[in-house]
Amino acid sequence: MNADEAVRRLTEVVRRKHLALATERTYCAWLRRYCDFLKGLPLQLPSEHKLERFLTALAQSDVAASTQNQAFNAIIFFYKEALGLELKNVQALRARRPAQIRRAPTPTETWQLIKTVQADSDFATSLAVRLLYGCGLRVCEPLNLRIKDVNVESAQLVIRAGKGGKDRMVAIPCSALEDIREQIESARVVWQRDQHDGVPVALPHQLAVKYPAAQFDWHWAWLFPANNSCFDPRTRKLVRWRLHEANLQRAVRKACQKAGLFILPHELRHAYATHCLNRGANPRAIQEAMGHQSLETTMGYLHAEALSVASPLDAV
Repeated sequence: MNADEAVRRLTEVVRRKHLALATERTYCAWLRRYCDFLKGLPLQLPSEHKLERFLTALAQSDVAASTQNQAFNAIIFFYKEALGLELKNVQALRARRPAQIRRAPTPTETWQLIKTVQADSDFATSLAVRLLYGCGLRVCEPLNLRIKDVNVESAQLVIRAGKGGKDRMVAIPCSALEDIREQIESARVVWQRDQHDGVPVALPHQLAVKYPAAQFDWHWAWLFPANNSCFDPRTRKLVRWRLHEANLQRAVRKACQKAGLFILPHELRHAYATHCLNRGANPRAIQEAMGHQSLETTMGYLHAEALSVASPLDAV
């Protein structure tokens, strides 16, 4: 099987399982890289040994542990789901992910960043960045919101298909309610224009086929629609997509450069957890709001016990 055929079969499986487009692209890229690596190996070598050598080569090239694990998951997925082969006892030099403390900006740094983003970015991007911190969201989660997921009266957002495919509810900060109302009206203007031009909103999976009217329904419209329509990368149909996450990343990077800070967009989620825990919020409630499977993950943002140790230097 050549690389093109392997990628085609992998793509079919990924789409059949309704995995994200980003996952499809990542897995296909790793599969092509793996196929190129196999050209220098003997054909009779067992698949387990081929994967072992590939992973060992990655580890020796000093890639991050997360990168090597991503490659491992992609190739294992291909063998198991596309070829029906389950590889066992893969012995390879594996990089270990270090146990790192999650970095969270201070409240002062966070507010400085938010104010700088508000001054330099458009309204929608600025609001989305505020929700990352105000609701403890992952970068794509505010952008994936539909109108039906926003309940301003009860001040709630429904986060659909978060990490692990789980839905959850989060509270809207009171300070953001009026801005969300304004964003809803901006989204309505875009939706009305698309209604007139016959441009449908992108829907998940095959909902547009099952419910054709839904792609023009107001409730399925994006809260943060993209400025321009585009072609769906899978169906090649003209649709209205949401604001791209690159806009948030670019806005945060630009604000950091201007304010002399170093904060990654995802670290605003870290700041939400850390600042809430430090203010005495219920860890179980934070776990639910952030969509953590384990309470231990949530408590990783709190270092009260370590910080409570009095230094002997102060006793001198």
